[in-house]
Amino acid sequence: MKLKLLKCDWGMEHLGDPVARFRAYAAAGYDGVEASFVALDPPEMKALLRDCGLDHVAMVFARNEQEFLEQLPRVRKLAPLLVNCHAGRDHFTFERGLSFLNSIMEIARNELDCEIVFETHRQTLLYAPWTTSRYLDAIPDLRLTADFSHYTCVSETDMHALNHAVPDPSREDRPMVERRSDPELERFMDAAIAASRHIHARVGWSHGPQVADPTTGPGLEWTRIFEGWWDRIIEASIDRGDEVLTINPEFGPPPYAPADPATGRAFTDAWDTCLWMARRFRERWRGRVEQAPANSWSLQTGPLGYPPDPA
Repeated sequence: MKLKLLKCDWGMEHLGDPVARFRAYAAAGYDGVEASFVALDPPEMKALLRDCGLDHVAMVFARNEQEFLEQLPRVRKLAPLLVNCHAGRDHFTFERGLSFLNSIMEIARNELDCEIVFETHRQTLLYAPWTTSRYLDAIPDLRLTADFSHYTCVSETDMHALNHAVPDPSREDRPMVERRSDPELERFMDAAIAASRHIHARVGWSHGPQVADPTTGPGLEWTRIFEGWWDRIIEASIDRGDEVLTINPEFGPPPYAPADPATGRAFTDAWDTCLWMARRFRERWRGRVEQAPANSWSLQTGPLGYPPDPA
């Protein structure tokens, strides 16, 4: 199996126009780009991707069937490797959500030459692990983009155990907090991992969708928790005999990124953080999966500097 690391186009506008951005991604050693709305006509974008040697995952934001249909012609012209969809709304009834997903999947089967995956994301149908599990039970061929940062944020847990407040007889003004395992959370994760075909490798935590710094301290502890899930997705992909698995280290700018309230600047640079995570995947899986040449990440550091080596 081949592991393909993609650069998210989100938050990279400071690098210049699409031509400058895509060339920067290629120079940094990425295999492709994941993007939604790019200010290029489909023929221009396809030519640019080809010239840069980049694959493409198309993002679609569809609150309803009509929005999906409106974006479909452009997506078809781009001929992406994969389509990643933000699907529906979190307030849909379960029946409305089933109708939406089944409709979109039927359209995709008839109109697309690639697989469609649905992102686990807040505000969408798949905003929480328990809602995702219900849809997976009802639609066995539903396939996911694993953005588990939303799960940890929505559930306020590491998906292994819950902090449970109980009365403390010795302290009337403060409850005693116990950490209690929750097998249901792990069951939800098992189902999501089995259905995942694309990874958004951003590290969240129990109170936010993006840690301040995934390379050190508490952020690195959360990185290792997430790597446990991502590794299982990669291993399952290998076991199935998949040809390709795509991974997007999707760290974004403020307000997603925690920032200094005085300056509004993120505590870490999104370019460096994405590149650090991509390099970490390369190093951790070197020799076990097919990937870019070994020197592509050590020699091509991209336009904004060089992050620390993976720990």
